[in-house]
Amino acid sequence: MRTVQRRFTLIGAAVATVALLVAGCGTGPGHVGSAAIVGDTVLPLEQVQQRLDIVLKKEPEAQKLHDQRKLDQVARQLVTLGVQHELVELAARREGVTVSEEAVTEAVDQAGGADLASQNTVYDAATFRERAKDQLLMVELARKYVDRMEVTFDYFLTKDNTDAFEKAKQVAADPARMAEFVADAPQGNEGQTLGKQGQRVHSAESPQTAQWPLFGVAPGTVVAFAPDPSSAQWMVAYITDRKTDVRSSGESATEQLTPQMLEQIGLRLVRMLAGDPEIQINPRYGLWDGTAIALAPSEGELTGYQATARQTSS
Repeated sequence: MRTVQRRFTLIGAAVATVALLVAGCGTGPGHVGSAAIVGDTVLPLEQVQQRLDIVLKKEPEAQKLHDQRKLDQVARQLVTLGVQHELVELAARREGVTVSEEAVTEAVDQAGGADLASQNTVYDAATFRERAKDQLLMVELARKYVDRMEVTFDYFLTKDNTDAFEKAKQVAADPARMAEFVADAPQGNEGQTLGKQGQRVHSAESPQTAQWPLFGVAPGTVVAFAPDPSSAQWMVAYITDRKTDVRSSGESATEQLTPQMLEQIGLRLVRMLAGDPEIQINPRYGLWDGTAIALAPSEGELTGYQATARQTSS
């Protein structure tokens, strides 16, 4: 099965800057010398430096682009890929999901071979193959669960991301506020209220929504995100229940999904399937964005909001 390899565009800088970027990191996670920590696994700063060196040596355009001072973007991509790799490995091991080396080789060959396909990316031949395996594992994890998931949640929609973040934080502090916000939700087209309590979505019936943050978090989590990035509309949701054993009598959802969509669903699920390990990021690289499942440069550049709601005594 072919899976599309995402290319991370190379953004170059001077080699001397590499050492400064990975050595002068200030206060980092709990382990000295770490770029990130996923559960008990450390992604060493040295590994990030080595991969940065490889990128700069293998890409002729790197030296031409050094004046753009954007090497930090490459470093964030490398740390993101390192964190995702650890999550995929953990999830696959816990779920007993594997892919054969023959399947990995086929995917790499269909991409043009590791050497060619890794050109103008942050990969070399070895890491390109590693990423191809991760992508195949994510597809298989999605296949295992895409017909079986169901989430129940309260939600309302807003066109203002600032308003979405602020109200999501209020719900996280006091879940009872959700009912107020749902009741105050505006009217949509044809008088439809843009909010509801007890909404239930089954992934087999609406497989594309399985890519949403709703399916990748535990009950009791508040999320704010843009369901359609091309639209200004934002959703704030409070997940009240999540099941992974709901069977559908209809056609399998995998028949409706491309490998790329399955990969995105698998990526959405990996942290929970990995046992929800703590992710610590060296602040030199930014912070973890649970909505994008990637690093963000700063809090103001997060693509969404996620938080466990405070449980109040009745």
